[in-house]
Amino acid sequence: MIRRALLLTVLLLFGSYAPTVSAAEVSKARIDQILAMTPTEMAKTGAWTTAAYYRLMGYINSIEDEEIRTLVLDMITNPRSTVFNATASPDAIRTTPATGGPGHHQYPGGLAVHLVEVIEISLGWMNMAEQIHGIRDTDRDQIIAQSSLHDWSKVWYNWDESTGKVKKPDWFPKSWGGKDGVAKWGWMGEHGAVLYSELLKRKAPKRILFGAASAHFDPQWDVDITNKDGKKEGFNAAMEEAAKLAGTDAPKLDLDRRRAEWFLATYSDGSWSYSHYAAGKTVHKWIRMVAKDIGIDPESPKAAKLAWFVLSRVSDFKLYSIYQNADFSLDAVKGKILSVLKDSSAYEVK
Repeated sequence: MIRRALLLTVLLLFGSYAPTVSAAEVSKARIDQILAMTPTEMAKTGAWTTAAYYRLMGYINSIEDEEIRTLVLDMITNPRSTVFNATASPDAIRTTPATGGPGHHQYPGGLAVHLVEVIEISLGWMNMAEQIHGIRDTDRDQIIAQSSLHDWSKVWYNWDESTGKVKKPDWFPKSWGGKDGVAKWGWMGEHGAVLYSELLKRKAPKRILFGAASAHFDPQWDVDITNKDGKKEGFNAAMEEAAKLAGTDAPKLDLDRRRAEWFLATYSDGSWSYSHYAAGKTVHKWIRMVAKDIGIDPESPKAAKLAWFVLSRVSDFKLYSIYQNADFSLDAVKGKILSVLKDSSAYEVK
């Protein structure tokens, strides 16, 4: 208690803890200006979301294999599902979220941020393999391709400004599996089925298909699973489901012929509990607290839009770090949120 009191006293004295902006200082006109913005405008004017998008495109354009680079660029910049006869906006990759509800990267531009994160983490594992194990032939092209495509179907996650929620298309396959506790990641359908069926339809290299699927299914533990009702789940069942949608033969993962790169997808995407629960959901909750402080119903679409705006300026990871480094001070992080609402020019590009 003494340590905490001393720390808070020091932070108050030197200004890094005390909120620099109060709720009363954020004018109604300023809030109306923010609420008038579309999610696309938020994503394209946020400096760090814009930087993440261009960083992602830089990685994709650095793929040396022309066939793979062409495939990934076409799916990213001209998103269309030949299986479901659907198209998305060419800008979707830089404006959509990485999840359907408040959680990991749920803000305009969050999908591009998530994809570049997965690439960077995987490349970090690749560097470890080289430095520690002397492996210098890891397939960098495959790592970038599988990371860029693993959540590709989320380009159809549309912002519904009338409800403040993310709406998925009616044609999306329904999620199923993994609900009986047998397989934690045993669910099927949804955005995975859209991606896998599309890659099968386009005759993508199997190592890319399986690499993207490994983000959702561990190629060791989630390959062939039978739930308590005798229903097949997991990696191979997902391929069978996708093949039926695409009208192709179903490829099967051979446990004796697994590529190390597939596990990098599992390691980088599969362990996002901090991103989803600590940073993502918690920060959304804090922004809604601030919305209440300035007279907005915290459960309203307006509060949701304020969250989209703030998080396209300052990431949920950054806001959580402010909270943590201020000895878990709620006032510190709320002060930061209010300062962004009052004047976000330092976090924007034209």
